Amino acid sequence: MRDGEHRTRKRMTLVAVAIGIFGMASAVARADVTSDQAAAILVFPKLVVDTSTPARTTRGRVDTLIRISNTSNEPVTMRCFYVNANSHCSNSPSTICNADLIGTANPCGATALCVPGWQESDFTVNITARQPVAWLASQGAALCSSTVDPNRPCFRIDGNGTNDNGGSLVQPVAEDPFIGELKCVAVDRNDLPVARNVLKGEVEIIRSNPSFLDVEAYNAIGIQALTRNTLDPAAHDNTLVIGGDVCLAGVNAQQPCTDDSACPGSRCLRSEYNGCPNILILDHFFDGARDPISSDVITTDLTLVPCTEDFLNQLPVKSTVQFLVFNEFEQRFSTSRAVTCFQEFRISSIDRAGPDRSIFSAAVAGTLTGQTRIRGVADQDQTHGHALLGVAEEFRNGGGSAAFNLHFHGARGQADFIYLPPPQ
Repeated sequence: MRDGEHRTRKRMTLVAVAIGIFGMASAVARADVTSDQAAAILVFPKLVVDTSTPARTTRGRVDTLIRISNTSNEPVTMRCFYVNANSHCSNSPSTICNADLIGTANPCGATALCVPGWQESDFTVNITARQPVAWLASQGAALCSSTVDPNRPCFRIDGNGTNDNGGSLVQPVAEDPFIGELKCVAVDRNDLPVARNVLKGEVEIIRSNPSFLDVEAYNAIGIQALTRNTLDPAAHDNTLVIGGDVCLAGVNAQQPCTDDSACPGSRCLRSEYNGCPNILILDHFFDGARDPISSDVITTDLTLVPCTEDFLNQLPVKSTVQFLVFNEFEQRFSTSRAVTCFQEFRISSIDRAGPDRSIFSAAVAGTLTGQTRIRGVADQDQTHGHALLGVAEEFRNGGGSAAFNLHFHGARGQADFIYLPPPQ
């Protein structure tokens, strides 16, 4: 982020405060996820890689640097899961067709479809006490040795088997170009989840060509474990219960409970991790607004991922998302959109009205800045809480970008779940 962009964002926030937009969120319950404290689950909503096609000089080379730190005085192990959200042509399964990713519309031809994808790949990293680790998504990382590529990041500590990086191996992302997310879970040496809030992460998305370098960064979203369940045998498994104390099955499936008596024919599934936010809050410029200082035209990209994910069966999770938009005069607009597994969109394309007619357009909103409240809508599918996580990015036509975390509001009463494959 350039210094001028930082001043602009600060000024935009002050304007929004002055007109009272933030007052709507000032007295609400806080969410239980965090972006500035250590946690047991880390979520990186957006990773992007494009190093394979130098000809796309308008954007240049794109890569993502991932950094994770162990904040404790004891070693910790992570199970991490890349989610490959690339779309592919129905007539050519190896051809990537995300228009924003490849810079070309409809590479599949007029008779084929661009099919959205969702494919998980996992890896394990052992981190010593107080150690940071980092790698580029395009390269991954392995244990340092004489045979490792010297230009590839590697894990350096190889020791007694209990406080070293031995066994760590991060493969490069599955495709190049690539877009998707990353989730990491604190586990023990047997790959079983543990209630240890010791992980902190950051991401830098780097775009470069011979005449241009742009770096944007955001914090990983942390979901903290509840230590009350550390002695509960049912909590030490591969189904992670995020928020909500609910009946596991039976006539009261997914209904709130405090003990097994409230769940005839089943048991009360106690939450193991803090709940995901009920509402995400995005403070933003409307698309097409001009920066008051530089006169650059500003656009905003939003990336959303579900709090629930099934890495065991690799089944997609779909939710309807409601967007409630307020301009600086507190005039209200609304729209909705389905999100499956991973979705990145320019905000003025959310309502599909076109950039000049969208409710996210400055021309329609009538002000430079606004606030959007984002909520996954619960439906007849009671298997998860429909909560969402995300990150936003600003882009200026004069060059430069900035990524930033969303605000969190409240927590869901209904549980979300992460289903992990059995340890290998």
